[in-house]
Amino acid sequence: MSADLGQSPSEEATLQSRGYQLLRKLGEGSYAKVYLTEFKLRENSVGESTKSPSNLACKVIDTVKAPKDFVKKFLPRELEILVKLNHPHIIHVHSIFQRKTKYFIFMRFAEHGDLLEFILKKGSISEPQARVWIRQLALALQYLHDMEIAHRDLKCENALITNNYNLKLADFGFARYIVDCNGKNIPSETYCGSLSYAAPEILRGMPYHPKIADLWSLGVILYIMLNKAMPFDDTNIKRLYEQQSNKRWRFRAKFVDVLSDQVKKLAAHLLEPDIAKRWRVEQILNSDWLAMDPRLTQLNHAERLAMQHAQEERKKYLEGRKGSIAVGKKKTSADEITMLKDPKNQHDAAKTAISSPGIVEDEDEKESVHKKK
Repeated sequence: MSADLGQSPSEEATLQSRGYQLLRKLGEGSYAKVYLTEFKLRENSVGESTKSPSNLACKVIDTVKAPKDFVKKFLPRELEILVKLNHPHIIHVHSIFQRKTKYFIFMRFAEHGDLLEFILKKGSISEPQARVWIRQLALALQYLHDMEIAHRDLKCENALITNNYNLKLADFGFARYIVDCNGKNIPSETYCGSLSYAAPEILRGMPYHPKIADLWSLGVILYIMLNKAMPFDDTNIKRLYEQQSNKRWRFRAKFVDVLSDQVKKLAAHLLEPDIAKRWRVEQILNSDWLAMDPRLTQLNHAERLAMQHAQEERKKYLEGRKGSIAVGKKKTSADEITMLKDPKNQHDAAKTAISSPGIVEDEDEKESVHKKK
């Protein structure tokens, strides 16, 4: 079995000693693979297991197969950011460790896959459900942006759906801090993400503000949710930029008459080529569209705690105490394991929900979400 999953016997033994067993491959890229993983807590002092096995997703990155630029720049950024994140609408990272040339990132398993495959399978998203999901993504973005982190790869494939139909932002491979230790903005000069979701300022090839570009990408996600289609033709970059710059997009005929004026207004403000006019995340959260469901206008306890955490992390960063991944490592020489994030040292997020009809809760996170229609 270990050979089928790309594991050596010693690697498999090391994982099992920590309670992890890779079950099957979920997907792969050029130098990373994702596996469905079973996690069993180790026995306590009296030989009893304190929790039944649970499923996780494990992203395995082999640095031998990865480009040098990725290993030296993007991977350290991703790891530094992942160990700090704690938000109910961001995929929970259970643990991270390094063994020889491989990194193992264990995270929450999203039972319903990503948003793109969900839309392709089920069709366009109803406006009430889209309202909940856009709010969840907007709160995740607000959290990141308050920490002075830009995601830079916001797309449907990186929005994962849990068993109770909550949306979780994932994949921080292109994420980075966007200020220096003095609080000065650092514009991005690297083209990141997918062409279909790239803001016009990125396509111009000039330095751009990544927070504002994230919000364009959120607008593209909103459009796709409601239309089951892309807003622009991305088969030609020059034509794509021309369409973006001249606002040449429209809702599909089969949906335009059933959608509210409020969501049309929000989409127009996000797919705004002028960065000075494009709506910021606070404007999304205070929009008339979200206010159509009063339950979504207030933060629950876990969301409030997460925002406090973001402010604390931002303060640490600006004070120059960045909490590098080199800090707090735990080395187990026998297995050549370097722990970067240990589940035993994590604090549980508050488990508070909005209690309203038509709302269901995740068993572990207790977040608000409309029941599937």
